[in-house]
This record gives sequence, structure tokens and C-alpha cells, in this order.
Amino acid sequence: MRIKVVILDLDMTLWNHPDVSSMVPPFKRVGNMKIVDSEGNLLVLNDCVPDLLRILKKNGYFLAIASWNYPENALKMLELLDIKEFFDLIVIEPHPMKEKMIKNILEYFGVSQEEAVFIDDNPRIVERVRRNLPRLKTVLVGEDISDVCEIKDILGI
Repeated sequence: MRIKVVILDLDMTLWNHPDVSSMVPPFKRVGNMKIVDSEGNLLVLNDCVPDLLRILKKNGYFLAIASWNYPENALKMLELLDIKEFFDLIVIEPHPMKEKMIKNILEYFGVSQEEAVFIDDNPRIVERVRRNLPRLKTVLVGEDISDVCEIKDILGI
């Protein structure tokens, strides 16, 4: 079956920060792909992400986020980085049970596990998703790919 939905993690996948929920507002954009919080903590979007999202949308993929965070900070970063509009569904919840988030995402789009791919950097989360959704293609950043930019190769685009 053809992949129709690409589900992405945020922390250490789309950007370099390990926990956007720990950042302290107000936030300020300090470069094309950089945000600093009130304590000087820096979040940097992976260089390829804007082009990657454009290419995925151009090729007809639905894009979703499954993120273990408090939504306020994560949503603000997506807005400040001008990438929020690329996503068809954003699921950001303050718990690590991404298999539940992904089940909801699959149901929202009306697709099977075989028609989606999930990309995350956390080995424990990816392993739990693999156990609970065995037919879902999962990609572990740092092991299966070195960074999210390589997802194009996995999808053959």
C-alpha cells in the first residue's frame, strides 16, 4: 500500500531542542529558523524542514504531528517558524503514549497502519509504537535515518 500520511515528532526531530515545553515565554524569532526564549534557550529548526514539508505536500501526503508536549509552547513555535500551515492535523498532548495519538490520527484520515509512516527520535516511544501498531512503518531518527531530511529517500521522492 502507498503511504498517504506522514506523522512527525517535534523535539529532536523537526528541531534541535529536546523539550519545547521547558522553554519560557515570551519567545522571539532571532533568525530564519531560530527562536530564543526569555532565558536565552535556543530552538533551531532543522535546515531542510521547510523544503521537506513543501515537497511532501506537493507530492500529496497528509502531514500530522504527534508530540509529547504541552501544546502552548509547541504551537507557538510552529507559528513563529512559519510551518504550522503545512500540517493537516496537529496532536500535541502532555503524555508519552504516542500509539494512542497515532491511532487517533489514522482514524481522522481514515487510513490503515500500512498507509502511514511515523518518524520520531525516542527509541522507547518508537518501540512502544511498533509493539502496539505492528503494521505501521516507523522510522527512528538517529538509527534508521540520521535526520528527518532523509525521509524523502524512504518515501522515494
